[in-house]
Amino acid sequence: MDLVWFGIRAFNSFDSLLEAKVSLVREVLDNRNAVKGALWMCAASIMIAISASCIRELSQTYNTFQLVFFRSAIGLLLLSPWMLKTAKRGKLSTTRFPLYVLRTALSYTGMVCVFFALARMPIGEVYALLFLVPIITIVMAVFLLNEKAGIEAWVACGIAFIGALVILRPGVIAISIAAIAVLVTAVTYAGTNICIKALSKTDSPAQITFYGQLLALPLSLGPALYFWKMPLFSDLPMILALGTLQLLAGLFHAYSVRAADARIVQPFNFVRLPASVLFAFIFFSELPSPWTWLGAGMIFASSYYVLHKEAESRKKI
Repeated sequence: MDLVWFGIRAFNSFDSLLEAKVSLVREVLDNRNAVKGALWMCAASIMIAISASCIRELSQTYNTFQLVFFRSAIGLLLLSPWMLKTAKRGKLSTTRFPLYVLRTALSYTGMVCVFFALARMPIGEVYALLFLVPIITIVMAVFLLNEKAGIEAWVACGIAFIGALVILRPGVIAISIAAIAVLVTAVTYAGTNICIKALSKTDSPAQITFYGQLLALPLSLGPALYFWKMPLFSDLPMILALGTLQLLAGLFHAYSVRAADARIVQPFNFVRLPASVLFAFIFFSELPSPWTWLGAGMIFASSYYVLHKEAESRKKI
């Protein structure tokens, strides 16, 4: 009887997801801001996809810690004029510095792990597994922020984690250290989202961006110096491209969320998977397995469903 009940719940969730997709398409086509948000999200996804190929190529010469430092240093350099201008306005003081340190530590750990994974496993598989981040964020929010999640959300979470198992296929193939690193990234990025949610209750986006960039550089400097290798002049364009693309991806993502509701723009984040697969195929002749596509679809559909239900709940309040 319980199995039948669960099946009915799952079917109803799937039916609701199809209805949500139809309404989403109509809303995007009828709303100029939604179109802008979708385009910004697609642009962010493409920036991430290209930067992934840069990471793979540079990893043949430089250690992961050094690449993360390059990314942080270039991002700080490019943002420094805006950061100085914002600082002069006196809008950056905060009483939540310890939480900023935690957020930066989580973000840095996730970045190291994902850079490590991109150098060692199929790029498409990495980004398929990272679609777990919204699901893990929901789970963390329930236990850490006392947020509520309905039975449909828990069903969606279960389907997403089954999708991860479809990609990894434990027992069929050995789970690599790189795959474990991606899962660690998903958890730390979800933790970062929780920190940002908590910080946003008292601090502005400008403060969150400022301290995130400022603290990332000294945190990444020590490990980078230990593994330091003098950059080759011929590698400088790609190193600059890595930092610039990652920064642009973050900015475009912010513009996307500002232009339209996350429920509308988040589905276009799926562009990251085919885009990363395309560039990986062009530069490295690499293609993901059908299992990766199947698992990614399960994870992404579940993530979108949870976001859709969350947006509906906010409208009712």
